[in-house]
Amino acid sequence: MAEQTFRSPGFFEREIDLSQRTTEIVGTPAGVIGTSQKGPAFVPVTVGSFSDFESKFGTLDPDLFGPYAANEWLKNRTALTYIRVLGAGANSSTSDISVTQTAGTVKNAGFLLSGSRDTSSSDNRYNGTVQFLAASHTANSDEPAGYPVFTDNDSTDSTAGINLIRAVILTASGSKLFVLDQDQQYSVTNVSNDIATIRSYDGTAEQGMFKLVLSSALGATFGNDESKPGIRIYTASLDPSSQHYVGKVLNTSTDRFGTEQHLLYADMPMETEIAQVATSAGAVGILSGSDNIAGSGGLSGTAFTELFGKFNTRYQTSKSTSFISQPFGDSEYDLFHFESLNDGESGNRQVKISISNLRRSTNPKDPYGTFTVLVRDYYDTDTDIRILEQYPLCTLNPGDDDYIATKIGDLSVKFNFDAETESERRLNITGKRPNRSGHVRIVMNSAVEDGEVPAAALPFGFRGLPTIKTTVSLTENSSFLEGGSINNSATARLGCVGSTVLTGSIVPPVPMRFKATRGAVNSSPTFTGQPGSLELADNRMFFGIKFERVPLTSVITSPLLQSNGSGTRNKLLDSYSKLLGIQKADVVVTGSSVDLINDNKFTLSRVALYNAPSTATQTLDDAVSLSTRLTGSVPDHMVEAAYIRNGVLVKPRYTIEDESRDRLTFASLAAAKSATAFNKFSEYMKFTNMLYGGFDGLNILDRDQRLMNDKASDADSGGKADGGATGYINLSAGSSPGAGKENNSVSSYRTAITIMTDPFASRVNIVAIPGIRSAFVVDRAMEKTKEYSKAIYLMDIPPYDDDLTRLYDDATTRPNVRKTTEQFEARALDNNYAATYFPDVIINDEINGDAVNVPASVAAIGALGFNDRVAFPWFAPAGFNRGSLDSVLNTEVRLNAEDRNVLYESRINPIASFPDGGFVIFGQKTLQQAKSSLDRVNVRRMLLEVKRIVSNIANGLIFEQNSPATRARFISLTKPKLASIQSNQGIDSFRVVMNSSNNTDEDAEQNRLNGRIVLVPTRAAEFIAIDFIITNSGVSFE
Repeated sequence: MAEQTFRSPGFFEREIDLSQRTTEIVGTPAGVIGTSQKGPAFVPVTVGSFSDFESKFGTLDPDLFGPYAANEWLKNRTALTYIRVLGAGANSSTSDISVTQTAGTVKNAGFLLSGSRDTSSSDNRYNGTVQFLAASHTANSDEPAGYPVFTDNDSTDSTAGINLIRAVILTASGSKLFVLDQDQQYSVTNVSNDIATIRSYDGTAEQGMFKLVLSSALGATFGNDESKPGIRIYTASLDPSSQHYVGKVLNTSTDRFGTEQHLLYADMPMETEIAQVATSAGAVGILSGSDNIAGSGGLSGTAFTELFGKFNTRYQTSKSTSFISQPFGDSEYDLFHFESLNDGESGNRQVKISISNLRRSTNPKDPYGTFTVLVRDYYDTDTDIRILEQYPLCTLNPGDDDYIATKIGDLSVKFNFDAETESERRLNITGKRPNRSGHVRIVMNSAVEDGEVPAAALPFGFRGLPTIKTTVSLTENSSFLEGGSINNSATARLGCVGSTVLTGSIVPPVPMRFKATRGAVNSSPTFTGQPGSLELADNRMFFGIKFERVPLTSVITSPLLQSNGSGTRNKLLDSYSKLLGIQKADVVVTGSSVDLINDNKFTLSRVALYNAPSTATQTLDDAVSLSTRLTGSVPDHMVEAAYIRNGVLVKPRYTIEDESRDRLTFASLAAAKSATAFNKFSEYMKFTNMLYGGFDGLNILDRDQRLMNDKASDADSGGKADGGATGYINLSAGSSPGAGKENNSVSSYRTAITIMTDPFASRVNIVAIPGIRSAFVVDRAMEKTKEYSKAIYLMDIPPYDDDLTRLYDDATTRPNVRKTTEQFEARALDNNYAATYFPDVIINDEINGDAVNVPASVAAIGALGFNDRVAFPWFAPAGFNRGSLDSVLNTEVRLNAEDRNVLYESRINPIASFPDGGFVIFGQKTLQQAKSSLDRVNVRRMLLEVKRIVSNIANGLIFEQNSPATRARFISLTKPKLASIQSNQGIDSFRVVMNSSNNTDEDAEQNRLNGRIVLVPTRAAEFIAIDFIITNSGVSFE
């Protein structure tokens, strides 16, 4: 796939627009860097309205300040460039990059749970790590007939106990989980092993229950259940419909990890209608990674105890697994996969992808078939479908206008964090077709692009979803068990004191649609999927991933016989969508194994019709013979059709043997010479896949780090960028997000600043990073904005209280104006490309209907936007006419006249209130210390406008000869623009110099054009000269 690095002169962000806009971009954009609910990360995206912003980045959220700044600016202007930040880590050296390439981990990104051994015990169990709740299950008697998810599954043995992972639980440092029988009391003796027995299914309110015990080193402040300090006991069940289900009683809020000492990271429900937890002794257990050392993967030599807790990696983009073709001999070709346009975790559960209306070509001159791509709401169901986008009549012909990549788009822009030199770390683009979808892009397999895939290929299925690799054998059956208790096998990945069987547990299978029907199947079938007497075909149903759970027993008698009878969402898929581990650490199933485990690969080739070939010698080229086997209506055939999860195709007819009968499949129809039979079933040839693996690259277990807020990026007392343990919430050793410039949040913001001030990637005239006050970030912003020289940076300053305590967003005390000013002055900043405002303000959030505290820069950027709408950038964005803040309800501190004077003398622009005047910005100083016209915001912005004009004109002269004619052309184009500024009160006088006095013969030989603009700002008694050079590489200002 084509790759381009943005280096060419004159390149601006409009060339990396990632999807269509609804509002035209007009004017020079302001640039805002911040967090958001969704959207691409580290890519400058320009929008023209807040509705466009919402479609790409999400709406207002009181915890995220960037969108408020965007909203305030876009109330008055129609151009804003936004860069979303996520956790990118802090790789800087070649060794850092090498580790990422081999192990998948990124310096200071994400989070890490490494655990510690309880040395006071002899059982070698760990706390503060990833723990797995596992259980042995017994399949329901109707499972083989109604929904054979285990019967037709080569990873399980439905005749024995089915051992499944039911929950992935993260525990805080000093905490660990135990299980108890329902009638047991907590004691050291009773938790000497890791297994328990559930209450029998006796019809009582407590049936199927057991106890989960969480022990914490916090002691009685954490819990005192059964008068045991540090103990909390949960009555638990593994029945998803129970009020005591683990997914309902355990903590699911990342922000409560510190107080609750645990997080249910992945809930893996298994409907009791399909399989119940066994009542045999020790059927429930708590497992953790074993002491055994990984022998493969990028982190070989590391114990599984640590490997399962490694989430220390950069943000990831969610994607689908590869869509595959129908079989051609022994080959199923990988065709393409989809990626979310939203980086990070937000892309996991927004949309799903369906393929429908598959049709083989009937044109002898064009062998390419067609199909439809549906982008659907993740939370819809097949009986209540919500289609967000539809792309009909797609083909796999790269030369066709209906080529799937042309219709959807394949453009991807990513920042290259792991280039060896800093100069090479910049935006790279892959793909060549503009993104027309507002949700996904497509990534084509090169074999399709290169014409190496048979022209008759159609998307027929998809590869299995990656999941946690708990066993090497990819099976749960104890006869295939790779190891036993925590230390007794060199290959055991999981440890469970007291049970060797549960250490072979695997995650539940991806639920797949069994039949496209409604009504009950035959309870005593002679072949798989034999219909019941009242069963009917239902063309609303999509094969592939089944997003609805099976019906409840309380709603439908014999629910498994009517597996399509529920519209309730199956929450197992939410866990499958998450990042479950780092693939290079060998804790996630990868490669061909994703297809094999639980037979999670899906293909329409396994949809078996009842009809068999008429004779053993019939070939699929015999259209007449084939048609004689499919004489009924499509619904008649489909009511008998079923998805055989582990079906094995028998070539050359691509049949599946089922109960001693070879059944035709959709692959049989795809391989037949005639397309007639295949196209006859087109309305049923459809399936659904999902996206998975998005990750924010942040420590989700710490609220501040998750939000990438002021506290997360600051190294002052109480901040979390000091590299120490202070302030971190119960994390394992090695979980620090790094110190100073190597802090995860700091490094990410600094990277975004580099992108926003890259003249080849952005063209903003304002830079704001609302709410981020860390010196490591704001100093970088001032430095790069001045170097960029075409924008002004709106800085937020750190507030301090009476005791010089640094205040953060969660502070309950108010800032002291003098103390805050003194701390600011001590930094001795001197930069006329920056301005700052104080105090923070409370604004009206019209969308959420609430009053929200936001940084002062949010109000300031709104004022600049209003100023530019009613006047010009060279007018002062202050005072009652242009500095009035209509959206501000209050300020964090009410300033008196003395406060205003103290702030203004320190070059801090006050936000003050006046009787009948509301809230007003009452100053317009830059951070320049010397007294001159450049210590005013309006003069700096006037000069920025002049530079923009010069740049736009000069870009048209790149590669032109340095001749008198070229110089005259520049002057003739520039003077009217400057005269317009003069007539609109921006400058008193000006002069453009571009002649032999500043262009030598040597300049002409080197094709370098030197210019100077001398101007006098309005009401200033001084000249300002702007020197610039035009070369073949672009325009630079001296």
